[in-house]
Amino acid sequence: MKKRSLLGLFVFSVSASSLPVQAEDVQAKDEPEGFIEGSTAKILARNMYFNRNSLSHYPDAIGWGQGFLMDYQSGFTQGVIGFGIDASAYTAYKLDGGRGTQGTGMFPVEGDGERSESSTLNGSVKAKWSNTVLKFGDLRPYNPVFATPDLRLMPMTTRGFQLLSDDIETVSLDIGHFYSSRGYTTTNHDEGFKAGYAGVDAGDVDYAGLTWQPIEEGSLGFYASRAQDLWRQYYVNANYTFALAAEQTLGLDFNLYRSLDTGQANAGTINVTAWSLATTYGNGPHSYTLSYQKVHGSQPFDYLMSSDGTYMDSIYLANSSQYGDFNGPGEQSIGLGYAYDFGSTGYLHTTLSLRYVYGFDIDNEKVDPEGLYAYFAHADKQIERDIDLKTVVESGALKNLSVRVRYADQSFTGDSVKQLRIITEYPFDLF
Repeated sequence: MKKRSLLGLFVFSVSASSLPVQAEDVQAKDEPEGFIEGSTAKILARNMYFNRNSLSHYPDAIGWGQGFLMDYQSGFTQGVIGFGIDASAYTAYKLDGGRGTQGTGMFPVEGDGERSESSTLNGSVKAKWSNTVLKFGDLRPYNPVFATPDLRLMPMTTRGFQLLSDDIETVSLDIGHFYSSRGYTTTNHDEGFKAGYAGVDAGDVDYAGLTWQPIEEGSLGFYASRAQDLWRQYYVNANYTFALAAEQTLGLDFNLYRSLDTGQANAGTINVTAWSLATTYGNGPHSYTLSYQKVHGSQPFDYLMSSDGTYMDSIYLANSSQYGDFNGPGEQSIGLGYAYDFGSTGYLHTTLSLRYVYGFDIDNEKVDPEGLYAYFAHADKQIERDIDLKTVVESGALKNLSVRVRYADQSFTGDSVKQLRIITEYPFDLF
């Protein structure tokens, strides 16, 4: 359930991602690369321990696994229109099932249990002309209205078309049509899409968006999307960073979503506006963030998931956190964050971030306790505390090895959850 600011979209080096296409595939006309010469192949070895402890009615989930993610990207053939292919192979091994518990999202489900080993293959074709790339196949778009997550052993993929273009100076275009998905807990590519909180079918998904960055310090973004039988969503982002003094900055990031029901309206009437404003003061290795978020409407602000239950990252609101989203009907929330960059020792580079979010004024009286959003029916407030610690090896035989610890402690009316993830990743290039 997570988000990113539009200016800071980071995407993993996978065969079918969205923004990496802009960074790696989209090149100027005078820089021919060739199908073979422009090829890259990478492997990411990822080890993960997951422990979710619920102090109320939700079952605990504990697991430990090892994943291998191999991604191949070809270059493009010569000519006015260049053609290429991308492919990937993902494998997950179950090392420990946590005393028989399930629900970590790391391993595909098989009957009443989880597989001890699973693999999936993904492929796509692509065409490039000028600074525009069109792809079809198993892709990994990442944007404010349709973002495929990578928070377990194997990332989520979706199947469809995506067009990315940088042909207009200072403007990036992103257009997509997707009709199936493969989430964390399946190896099939024929899953559909659902509303994340309502759990009802969404149908096909279309979106179009642009990001305008006239200056390095700021940008504006707009996206419009349609989930066939759920909603139309519109998204606006504006952000700017002020230079205050030596090593001091002040950043502002505004995000707004507008959701209206459409098609079969499987989730019922939807008329929701959700927005957030975050300000971050940076002073050398320190950064301090204050954020406010508000949901207007009688329904929660909902977003997409795969049919297998994998939540997408399509919520860029400032207070959407490691576990909770603070997206209940009428909910307000205030977030406080602190991050410290320990810098480099020449061998290790460590960063630490701490976060506290308090949500209140959930309008539970407008929620049907027997309806699709019953999760919010008896809620009035929620609190979350997050810790994120990451260390990366910068030199030596283990260069680029990273160890990350993520901890979330969330209290929701009638529920309390503690979640721990320890992730080790080691990437290396094949060619």
